[in-house]
Amino acid sequence: MKAKAGEKAVSPYEKHYSIPQNIAYYFRFCRKTMPVFLWIALVEILVGAVVPYIRIYLPKFAIDLVTAPADRERLLWRLGGLGLLYMLAQAFYQAVREGKYHIYNIGRSDLLSSLFLKSLRVPYRDTEKGEVKELYQKSMESVIYGDNSSLYRITYGTLSAIISVISFALYSTVLSVLSPVVTALLLALALVQYALSFARIRYLERFRVLDADIGRRRRYLSNSMGNVKAAKEIRIFGMKEWLKGRLDKVFVEMKRLEKRKRRSENVFVQINGALTVFRDACAYAYLIWQVFQGNIGAGDFVLYFGAITGFSGFVENIIRNVGMLRQGSNDLNYYRAYMELPEEALGSESLEAWTTGKEALESGYPGARATGKEAPGSESLEARITGRKTPEIAYSGKEDTNGSNRPRRHISELTLPVEITFQDVSFSYSVPDTACGDVSKDKAVSGQIFRHFNLTIHGGEKVALVGVNGAGKTTFVKLLCGIYEPQEGRILLNGIDRREFPRAEVYRLFSAVFQEKFLPPFLVGESVSLQAEWNEERVWKALGDAGLRESFTDRGITSDSYYGKDIDEAGVELSGGQEQRFLLARALYKDAPILVLDEPTAALDPIAESEIYDSYLKFSENKTALFISHRLASTRFSDRILLLEGGRVLEEGTHEELIARGQRYAEMFQVQSSYYEKSAREKEAFS
Repeated sequence: MKAKAGEKAVSPYEKHYSIPQNIAYYFRFCRKTMPVFLWIALVEILVGAVVPYIRIYLPKFAIDLVTAPADRERLLWRLGGLGLLYMLAQAFYQAVREGKYHIYNIGRSDLLSSLFLKSLRVPYRDTEKGEVKELYQKSMESVIYGDNSSLYRITYGTLSAIISVISFALYSTVLSVLSPVVTALLLALALVQYALSFARIRYLERFRVLDADIGRRRRYLSNSMGNVKAAKEIRIFGMKEWLKGRLDKVFVEMKRLEKRKRRSENVFVQINGALTVFRDACAYAYLIWQVFQGNIGAGDFVLYFGAITGFSGFVENIIRNVGMLRQGSNDLNYYRAYMELPEEALGSESLEAWTTGKEALESGYPGARATGKEAPGSESLEARITGRKTPEIAYSGKEDTNGSNRPRRHISELTLPVEITFQDVSFSYSVPDTACGDVSKDKAVSGQIFRHFNLTIHGGEKVALVGVNGAGKTTFVKLLCGIYEPQEGRILLNGIDRREFPRAEVYRLFSAVFQEKFLPPFLVGESVSLQAEWNEERVWKALGDAGLRESFTDRGITSDSYYGKDIDEAGVELSGGQEQRFLLARALYKDAPILVLDEPTAALDPIAESEIYDSYLKFSENKTALFISHRLASTRFSDRILLLEGGRVLEEGTHEELIARGQRYAEMFQVQSSYYEKSAREKEAFS
């Protein structure tokens, strides 16, 4: 939404729910996932409200026992019974609080898991946006920070506020017996204090954006200075004093902001303190006057004195809990905003099957059969709690009311190898995915990468895609794999519009190796298969075909060894070339019909890169393959080379054909060849 002049722009990723709405949201989640928590919370409220009420009567009975010897036996029984009841209630109250804390932590883990699964359903293009990344980080922080998390504040703020309100009401009944006028005065002053504290909370919230900005810069600088990967640059370039200076400036800003907050807060505190003194002085003066008048005895004096003291404490608790609830509610807004983001429509299979591959065939071409099951794990937390469906991104960008755009076909219909056709495809980062068909045919769009792009990769063809940085190669790969959807035109699989297949099944068509390596600290078997359960024989066959089995065996590495040393000090560490072979093993394990390599060997030397590509080529028989490389010499083995520039195919043909034409490709190849020839001569001269 575009802001008017003078107004602050409203982010489409912001959500603003009231405190009651967020409390209801959280407790709906509790009712769905851990109903026992609500019963424990109810018991805590009842017992927590009764305990203070019993406590103010104990001193009264003790004094009455001393001052009224005639009724000593009756008072002794009353005092003993009340004391025993108080101890039991207090012990039960503490036990309930501790038990609730453990259940609450389990629920917090469920919310964190739901957030992670949601991130897998958010369209990939949205996850690349800075605002969405920041929203995810804030959403996660609202859950993971233990007793500082929004869930803790909402849970304990709500329960403590209810207990304080009930206790406040019970104490009011005690004081009303003494004097309705005094009770009314105390209530009026309590409301004034509440309004004052609420204004203080609202005022301090003005600093929230500044706090977040300074905190973000402080975390970035602190993490940079403590990052092992950055330690080399910090030392070599002498950055220590510079970074320290920048961090010091951030700390100075923090102190200055904190001083402003404290100066303003002190005004509220002093006014509130003055009101408290005035309130208590009036109440205590009235009590003393009643004693001198002979209207109340010593026991009643202690009872009313305790009620007034507790009365003040409950008012302060309510005010403090409201502040806690406001902060927790503000943080939960981030979580809810992320959980309500539109989702990819994965299709007929469950999210679990998509993420773990449990329904894939053990051999041959994965995803060759349709499950036809509903997606029990793919509905959002919002849907589970409220019954509302989270909006989905339709494959064509616009979902017809009759559902005609929903995917109906299955990839088992495709014959191998698969042919891929880009038909009049337009794509721009400035136009949302859901704007299918809105790209003008006569006017270029700002930030447009492809405009009416046409290309066919024939079944079983090995195509190399080359070009300078920014030519659109990586965007092409994302469109090819279904991570992005074109805003205009179609992408066909064997002549069938890709949108007619469930997206999760389309993903199964591809084995992709990207430049950014994903090598998590999992077991070797998990990291090769990227599944929780793997086929041992297939893992070792893939490692063997990738040229790693012998070295793994010699080093005593098994499929149950951890990759990396993050979890296990004895974990597997590989060289750059071995890592690429490990990624090759992953692609071989999946054995998908389309192989995509998006500059995975950019960090390797030309010889190592050539060896890796030879390995990929060897195992890409009967598969459609796309290779992307900056080094043109590595693409000679391809059936066809495409030179991409400005979002269009500038040249295409075999290596020999393009060299013979003597145009852009030949020029680039000559520049690279002269560089490598010079390097080789220098190496020979110094050897």
